[in-house]
Amino acid sequence: MSSAQQATSTHSEETGERLGKWASLTDWARAKGEAILSPITRVLASLGVHPNTITIVGFLLQVGVGIVFGLGRIQLGGLLLVLVAPVDALDGALARATGRKTRFGAFLDSTLDRLSDAALILGLVAHHIKQGSATLTALMLVSLVAAMLVSYIRARAESLGFTCKRGLLTRMERVALIAILAALGQPDILAWALCVLSLITVVQRFVHVYASSRSDDQAS
Repeated sequence: MSSAQQATSTHSEETGERLGKWASLTDWARAKGEAILSPITRVLASLGVHPNTITIVGFLLQVGVGIVFGLGRIQLGGLLLVLVAPVDALDGALARATGRKTRFGAFLDSTLDRLSDAALILGLVAHHIKQGSATLTALMLVSLVAAMLVSYIRARAESLGFTCKRGLLTRMERVALIAILAALGQPDILAWALCVLSLITVVQRFVHVYASSRSDDQAS
């Protein structure tokens, strides 16, 4: 990394701390989940299961939940998502435990995460279309765009040397929100909450990167 990139990264991190403590649930869950997942990870490692296999299985399971949503079985889909969501953390834990962390594995995981998000949200879109609610359908479509933007802003910001993990509704929180409200049989509330919180997160990340860039410009 060049001195300019190092300076950018350092100033970005300092600015992030000043902007507040919007710590990502993903990071917290990863730290706490390692101990919980450790027995399962050891079994998978002993069986020679590759982390990428777990990534693909987790993706297929969430696509299945999206299909259940699309069929109108919202509560069932929510309960299933509660059960299958932890699989999303297994691939990373297994990769770290077996020393199989690779750049392609990280790329595959991120790509399938985006497709999983799309599958879940489009399943809910299909449900609201069948219910004849144009408003809720529109909210879910906006949520889909916002969810993609949340991930894109982070990826683009980090490619420029900024840190950008903060935000009210990162992927872990998004999946948890969908799982809980769907399991409670509240797809209408879910549509509003997901849309509003996703848009807030987009704004948070945009403002964070803007503030970080201003800080870097002033320091240079």
